[in-house]
Formats: sequence, C-alpha cells, structure tokens
Amino acid sequence: MDTNRFKSSHDFSNVQKNLQNNPGYHAESYSQQVKDCLSEMKKKDQEATKQGFMSHAQKSAKEVWEEIQEMASEAWDQQRRHLDEEK
Repeated sequence: MDTNRFKSSHDFSNVQKNLQNNPGYHAESYSQQVKDCLSEMKKKDQEATKQGFMSHAQKSAKEVWEEIQEMASEAWDQQRRHLDEEK
C-alpha cells in the first residue's frame, strides 16, 4: 500500500480524471439530483424550492471538502515524517 499518495480518485492535477472517478461532480448528475428532489418533494406534497435544493447541495460539497482536507492533512503529515526520516 502506497501511503504517500492521495487516493487515485482525487488526482488534483487531472480535472478530467476527477470527473470520471467522481460522477457526482458532473453537471448531468446535479440535473438528475434536481429531478429526484422535485419528485420526492411532490410525493410528500411539499413545495420544492431552489433554496432547499441548494442547501442540500451545500451539505454535499461540505462533506467533499472535509474529505479533501483530511486527505491533504494526512499527505502533509506523511511527507513531513518521510523528510524527517531522511535527515
């Protein structure tokens, strides 16, 4: 196991690869999420609002950002330990 690398699904140097490995980031996926949200709210006899959907999308983005921060922090710590060991 190579602990000095980010998960392959988060290659910050290759945006296209990120989109392929994380389909939730595609605009088409958000379109489907909007359709699903509208359908779900209609079934519940509730009014679907853009504000409500955006709030849900923001929570998803926050979770992704927290995951990226965790991976970046881990990579930083591992590289620092690796450099310290070389000294």
